[in-house]
Formats: sequence, C-alpha cells, structure tokens
Amino acid sequence: MKFKKFDKSERSKLNYWFWHWLAYNMVAIKLGHWRFRYLFHDIEKPWLRLLFNGDYRKVQEIHRRNSRHHLEYADPIGRNWIDMAIDWECSHLTKNAHQLTALEEAERKYRNDEMSLGEYMAFMDACKKLGLESKSEVCDG
Repeated sequence: MKFKKFDKSERSKLNYWFWHWLAYNMVAIKLGHWRFRYLFHDIEKPWLRLLFNGDYRKVQEIHRRNSRHHLEYADPIGRNWIDMAIDWECSHLTKNAHQLTALEEAERKYRNDEMSLGEYMAFMDACKKLGLESKSEVCDG
C-alpha cells in the first residue's frame, strides 16, 4: 500500500491524522501485534485541533504529555515502549520530515541525548519483541 506523505505544515489536518492512523494500524498488523485500542490511536488530536483553533504546537504538546506512546509522557514509568516503537516505525510512511525507521530514530535520539541509556534499552527491548531488525523496514511505503 502506498501512503500519502505530509509536510510539517499539513500535520494539523484531519487528512494527515487519518493516514497516520492507517499506517499505525497497518504496521501493528504486519508486526503481529495489533490491539483493539489501536483503533483509537491519536483519536483526540482532531478534537484538540478544533479546541485550540488549529494550534498544532499546543495539540502536540498536550498529546505527547498525555499519551503513553511518547517519550514526553507525564509518567515515564507508564510509557508503552511497544506502542512507541510502532508509532516511530510508521512515521516514515506518512511524514516527509521523518525518514528513519524506529531503530534508526532511537539511535539518533540516543546519540543526541534525547533518550537516556535506560530509555534506549527499554525501546530496543520493545523492538526485539516486535521482531524489528536493525535497519529494516516493515512496510516499503
């Protein structure tokens, strides 16, 4: 399946959310880890966009602070590393600015001190559970 890729300026639109949602669920299926809750992945973003008059920075900040699949989640102990790995793995399918696989993104974040060693190891463990191999892509886009 060929996914539509979006520029940063298009991220606040419903069309982007739909394609990201589709990619997220497809990657989860291909990895053999799909869950019912994935039908609701990022579901609050279009509503937050309406609430904050399209201010995507505010939407992104609230979403990341309140979503277990983000490093910025308010309760670091409660992070869901598997869901985060799926999210990062599908990003290159729908975002022009994100061309790295989940493993490549984790390596980049760790090298740039955006992830601690403990976070990096937890993420890599999740990738191993998902069967992601170094430098591989689940979908060819």
